[in-house]
Amino acid sequence: MGKENFHASVQYNDFKGTAAADHHDVNTIHKYLANKGLLKEGESLVGIETYSTELAGKSQVTDIDVTILATEYEGYENVKAAVYSGEPLKVRKIRFEMPIVEFFTLFKRFQISISNDGMIDQRDVVFDD
Repeated sequence: MGKENFHASVQYNDFKGTAAADHHDVNTIHKYLANKGLLKEGESLVGIETYSTELAGKSQVTDIDVTILATEYEGYENVKAAVYSGEPLKVRKIRFEMPIVEFFTLFKRFQISISNDGMIDQRDVVFDD
């Protein structure tokens, strides 16, 4: 059994930051996982990681690596209670590849904000319009 801290990290971490996404109303990641038989009955989705390697000169690369973190706690309140219990959350990792376009269609909106070494992450900036 492994243990790790849930956060984004790559080899050099030249850029760090945050990401945010909105559930899609119809084509949800839960439905995708259920239709593929990847999420077990009673499991809750608690995390999503995506990873892409160097694409230099490979303009036709279409797949990304996706890791889903699922827990046996069912329902938002039960998951929340387990997370805030102070104990590490026990999860199951589900790894697969999927087309990048298909991944982004599972969300209504998706934003990634990264800065050099995370210097301006969560900080106010002023700019000319």
